[in-house]
Amino acid sequence: MTPSPASRFGGFAAGHFVITALCAPLLLVLPQVFASVSSPLQALWMMVLYLPAGWIMAALRGWNRPTPEAGIKAVLWPALLAWGWAFGGWLLLVCPSLLSGIGFWMLTSTYFLACPSFVFMLATLGQSTDLTAWSTFGFSWYLSMFLAGLLPPLLFFLGSLLPRPVRTVRN
Repeated sequence: MTPSPASRFGGFAAGHFVITALCAPLLLVLPQVFASVSSPLQALWMMVLYLPAGWIMAALRGWNRPTPEAGIKAVLWPALLAWGWAFGGWLLLVCPSLLSGIGFWMLTSTYFLACPSFVFMLATLGQSTDLTAWSTFGFSWYLSMFLAGLLPPLLFFLGSLLPRPVRTVRN
């Protein structure tokens, strides 16, 4: 079955929230796991969970290999949503007004909405020695925001392309 872009987006959302539901409590129950993440590369272990999630979702829904245009949409739509949330929250946070509180809550809510990306971003901040300096939020901060939004849908999509057993229908 050739799925619509909306079906692929829904499949990604389902897999994404399952991964977050697995990772968020794990990091609360086992804080030593959370404390061991000292670099963005070490935070990527949670991102790797998107590969099997994509494979499972494609097998359950019977997805065929998409066209290149559908593949780009499957990666770009969730990434645009994540980038909008991250950059929107960041812009509201740096606003000197009441909106900064909303931006703060938008960014911290990603722990429960996108735990792997949250840990990736937190690990990037952990590399900085002075979090009070605005120079801390330079190129590496924006690059990690970009990657935190791109990697989950990209890995999920690549997982959905992995070979899987073919179902045969018997009459």
